[in-house]
Amino acid sequence: MPKLLTFAALALLLTASASANSTVTEPSPAQLTALRQAARQGQEQCFTQIYRDTNAYAQCIRNLASSHAAQPMEQLGVYYFGFVGALSYMRVSQAGVEPIAHEFLKSFRKIQKSSGLSDAQLCASVPGNCEIRIGQTLAMERAPAPVQSLRPVCQAGVCRIEGR
Repeated sequence: MPKLLTFAALALLLTASASANSTVTEPSPAQLTALRQAARQGQEQCFTQIYRDTNAYAQCIRNLASSHAAQPMEQLGVYYFGFVGALSYMRVSQAGVEPIAHEFLKSFRKIQKSSGLSDAQLCASVPGNCEIRIGQTLAMERAPAPVQSLRPVCQAGVCRIEGR
């Protein structure tokens, strides 16, 4: 029994040490506002396209995120809404939306990691049930990646097909 107590004490000490050394900074109220506004912008400018053409929706989100390339919180908000929108249409089995959800999941996770935002803080930027959405997000991350598909990429009125 003493070995078990020693192991438990060591685990507790390591956990306390790790949390004391963590340097996650809390986002400012202005950053959270920028995140929410960018997510709303993604919804207003792109979401109406998803039920007709998932590729047009995805391209709209990509273009909007690119317009915020120098603003990580805004870009995070756009990509996160892109993911949430695709996730909502996965529930009704919209054709072609799962690879788009995976794409935006990867995109927002990269930025989220450097931003210091928790899943709960990020989820709060888009209305809905965060407990369910966070669970679906984590399940999607654990699931195998979808088969790579081709998608149209348009820049300055010139379109080409490329793989994801």
